[in-house]
Amino acid sequence: QGEVVNFIAIESEITERRLIDEEQRRLAAIVGSSDDAIISKNLDGIITSWNPAAEKIFGYSAEETIGQPMAMLVPPERADEEPKILAKLRQGEKVDHFETVRVRKDGGLIDVSVSISPIQGRDGSIIGASKIARDITERNRQQKALEQSLELLEIVQKTQLRFIREQ
Repeated sequence: QGEVVNFIAIESEITERRLIDEEQRRLAAIVGSSDDAIISKNLDGIITSWNPAAEKIFGYSAEETIGQPMAMLVPPERADEEPKILAKLRQGEKVDHFETVRVRKDGGLIDVSVSISPIQGRDGSIIGASKIARDITERNRQQKALEQSLELLEIVQKTQLRFIREQ
């Protein structure tokens, strides 16, 4: 009989779905264009998503990592970090700007600053984690070089002072 109520309900549902789709595309664009590795994992530490920056930073493609344990990126001497992180996430805790070392596909080590946040399911339970990792290897190298230069400068200044006193 042409009831308008059904039309409004369908229109509303389509509009809501379109808004959700637009938001998902917007978020996907942000993740895809980030210079930071953005990775998600489940509570067993299994990688569930891997952005292009993660490919660049770690050297692995998404196909190589999705379904694999996050521990594949952890050097053996830091093996205790991942279980501790997962325990915090299960409790709903966030890990902010944790500096550590990770392993690239080629076996090289990189310094990273990591922030990890729990991902909640529709019912509010923790179902996984979102990890943002920034390669800080070059920053740390520059910091170390600066510290060495300052140490050298201090030695030169002390030597100059001794020389002046001896004159």
